Amino acid sequence: MIVTCPNCSKKYQIPEEKLGGKSRRLKCKKCSEVFIVHPPSHEPVKKETAVDERAARFARVLSSDMLIYNKDAVEEARSTGNLAETMAGEIERSWQLWKSRFPEAAGSESGVSVFRNSLKDILAGGDDQFDGWKPE
Repeated sequence: MIVTCPNCSKKYQIPEEKLGGKSRRLKCKKCSEVFIVHPPSHEPVKKETAVDERAARFARVLSSDMLIYNKDAVEEARSTGNLAETMAGEIERSWQLWKSRFPEAAGSESGVSVFRNSLKDILAGGDDQFDGWKPE
């Protein structure tokens, strides 16, 4: 690993094994500054989580918009149990927009599930009308 002196910016190449998984003090040979070197974290970065969260948030926004702009049609379709059919065009447009922003998620079952859950929770008000929904 590369360590930089905080005082003079001198760089040192230190093997991770030398730290033994613990923080150590190091004295700069150039300026005599003593500073602490911490071992690198080997935890994987969860970039995927941020993307998943953004994808879920955007799916909820799209579902909310469908509900707001089609309130009467949604209420009627909820009561008759044909919400998926009534809103098919709006759902398809929203899916295409969501898919264009999150193509990796759209290609996975978990991504489809994120979108489906937003339809179920928001558009269907928690009803199971979208349990079997899959994009066309």
